[in-house]
Amino acid sequence: MNFSFWLDNREYRIKLEEKREKEIVVSLGKKEFRVSVEFISGDEILLNVNGRVHNVIVNSNSLFYSVYVNGRFFKIEKKSVLQILEKSGARPHKRDIKTSMPGRIVKIFVKEGEQVREGQAVLVLEAMKMQNEIKAPQSGTITKINPQAGDSVEAGALLFSIE
Repeated sequence: MNFSFWLDNREYRIKLEEKREKEIVVSLGKKEFRVSVEFISGDEILLNVNGRVHNVIVNSNSLFYSVYVNGRFFKIEKKSVLQILEKSGARPHKRDIKTSMPGRIVKIFVKEGEQVREGQAVLVLEAMKMQNEIKAPQSGTITKINPQAGDSVEAGALLFSIE
C-alpha cells in the first residue's frame, strides 16, 4: 500500500508491505525499515523499528495530531494540500491521482475539462468490498480521467489528473 504525506512543504511517499502478522516493511525512498507493532491501548503502541523499541502515543482533534515518541512531543497539523501550497506562496500544480489498491470504478461524477473544488467527489472506487469516494485534493480543472465506470484498475493506476 502506498501513502504520501507533507512535511515542511515537501511531499514524501512511503510504501507499506505486510510481511507477516503485526510486521511490515516501510520503504521511504531507498531506505527500508522493518516495523512490528504491539498495541498497548487505544492511543498507545510500541513500535519496534529495526530492533529499536519506541513508545508512541497519538491523540487527535479536528485540527492536529499530538504525537509523543519516547516522551518527545510532535504536533502534526491536519492541512489539505491546497492549504500547504497557499501558505508557501506556491500555486497548485498538476497532480496525478492514482489508486493505492486494485478495484473497480463504480461511478464517475465529473468530465474532463470540468472545474472542481477541493474535497469534491470525482469518482467512486470499489475495493475490498467497500465503496470509496475519491475526492479532488485541490481546486482546479480535471485534465484527464483515465478509467470509465465499470473498469477494473490495478494498484498504482492513474485515476485522474487535476491542474
